[in-house]
Amino acid sequence: MKQIVLAIIKSLPICRIIGVRGFIRGLSILRSMSSLWLSMFGDQKYKHLDMLTVQDQYQGQGYVSKIMTPLLAECRMSNTLCTLETQTPSNLPIYEHYQFRTVKVIPLPNSRLEQYCMAFMPGVAE
Repeated sequence: MKQIVLAIIKSLPICRIIGVRGFIRGLSILRSMSSLWLSMFGDQKYKHLDMLTVQDQYQGQGYVSKIMTPLLAECRMSNTLCTLETQTPSNLPIYEHYQFRTVKVIPLPNSRLEQYCMAFMPGVAE
């Protein structure tokens, strides 16, 4: 619990960007999310991409590529799975461009949102 409180305190500066309301909404969504779906990969090594966001004014300028290209190159080299979750359906084509595939969709309780669980599997459909 102490680590969670510390993480929340460290995250408070993001309120300047997304607002207090957005921050509180994000926290409630995080509470209902689950990464239990990762157990479907058993003991397989994986890297998990978490909390990737690009502000509107910077979208389309290659920032996602600057993260994804070296990350996925490393995954290919080490034959390591890469996973991520998004609740934004419009993000799916971006991740699919990098050969991520939706492996599970989880409805989030008390919300109209769904958690799209995605995986990049080196050597599969590349």
